[in-house]
Parts: sequence; structure tokens; C-alpha cells
Amino acid sequence: MAANPPVIRFRDVEQIFTGNDGRPIHALTGLDFEISRHEFVSVLGPSGCGKSTLLRLVSGLIHPSAGAVEIYGMEVTEPRDEIGIVFQKPTLLPWFNVQNNVTFPMRHKYGRVHKEDNERALELLDLVGLADFAQKRIDELSGGMQQRVAIARALLLDPDILLMDEPFSALDALTRDEMSFELLRIWSERPKTVLFITHSIPEALLLSDRIIVMSERPGTVREIIDVPFARPRTMQTLSDPAFTELANHIRGELFSKPAAA
Repeated sequence: MAANPPVIRFRDVEQIFTGNDGRPIHALTGLDFEISRHEFVSVLGPSGCGKSTLLRLVSGLIHPSAGAVEIYGMEVTEPRDEIGIVFQKPTLLPWFNVQNNVTFPMRHKYGRVHKEDNERALELLDLVGLADFAQKRIDELSGGMQQRVAIARALLLDPDILLMDEPFSALDALTRDEMSFELLRIWSERPKTVLFITHSIPEALLLSDRIIVMSERPGTVREIIDVPFARPRTMQTLSDPAFTELANHIRGELFSKPAAA
């Protein structure tokens, strides 16, 4: 790890929600890890283990029941401008064209969009391969193209941290692979600290510097894996025998029960 302080740190975080019946739901327990600047970290785990709750904690949308989440050494108490979020669904506004969807954060925050904001939006659309679609309606775009718009929108304020909650899960397999390589290209050109939630083991291995493997609920860190494959990663990375071996190891971790205490 670098000598610089971590960008994101979880300090013995516990998260308990109250169910509709009034009973506690123990979502997360004993989370303790950190993420360095410009590191790409993916989180894998069974459904319901609290992966998306991690993002909500980092984004300041909820607060931990115990422990602390820190950004640059300061406890997260509210949403912060240095964080961009890409959700599972792009949640675009159909009454705006593509460019206006990208600039929406400025309109929402400041009530206006300046010439410089529109110029940056066009630069970002070029970055994600949609320069020719700036004036198109959202319903004229494919699912993968809409998700590219969502990525451009998340980058508009040039956040230091990018949170991505299964952004490609609704796409077909071929488009998902295409978007994974596209994200790698964007991240290499505009480095960010990325926390990426996914159910896909190959996707996590292709994208990440490290993978956090979580247990069943209450979710805790079961293993943190350093991904050994050199960058830039290509289609050949997917066919590397070591890639398959590591994928099988992670699969075994996800489907095996933890040893009794």
C-alpha cells in the first residue's frame, strides 16, 4: 500500500436496520479495510450481504450503526461533492436530450448550466464514445449507450471517487463485456478511486486491482484478493489459465460456508 493516507476507510463498521416487523436486520459487521488513491476495488458477495449498503455508507446517504467510514481521514456525515455515483439503472430523464442529461447535476445543484459545463459535457460524451449522440433523445439509445451517458454524468463534476453499483448487470453478455473494456479505457484516461459492486467474478477480475469477497449476511470481509494481472488488460487476459484458476478460487469462497468459530 502507498504511504499516502487511504482515500476510503472502513473502521470496524456495523450496520443494523429495522425491518417492517420492528425486528433488527443485521446487515454488516466488523468491516475494516481501506482503499488507496486511484485504486479500483470490486466487491463480490452473496445476494443480501450488504454490498450496496457499502456504497450508501461511503456516499453519506446512511450512517453506520457502529464504527466509522472515512474519506481522506474525515468521517463521512453527509453526501460529498468529490463522489460520483453510477447506479444499476441509468435513471436518465427522458424529457432531456443526451447532453442535457449529462449536465443535469449542474442544473440540479446550481439551477443553471454555463457554457463551460456544456463544453465539458461534450468532452465527456466524446470520452465515452457518444460525441455524435449529444442531441439525441434517451429513447433513441441502446441500454449500453444509456449507461455510458450515466457514466459521463457521474464524471461531470470531476469526482475523486466513483461508486458503481452493478452498473452493467442489466445488459446482455456481449454489451456487458464491451462496457467493461470501455470502463477500463475511461479509468486509464481519467483515473479515479473506484468502488465497484458486482455479482460477476470475471468482471471483477478484469477490472480490479483488488477484490473484497464478502460473507453471507451479516456481511463481513471474508478475503481481500490482490489481482495479479498486468495492465492494460485485454481479451487475452480472460483466457489466461491463471484467470480461470483465480475465478474458481473466488467461486469456492463465495459458495462455501465459513468455518464455525
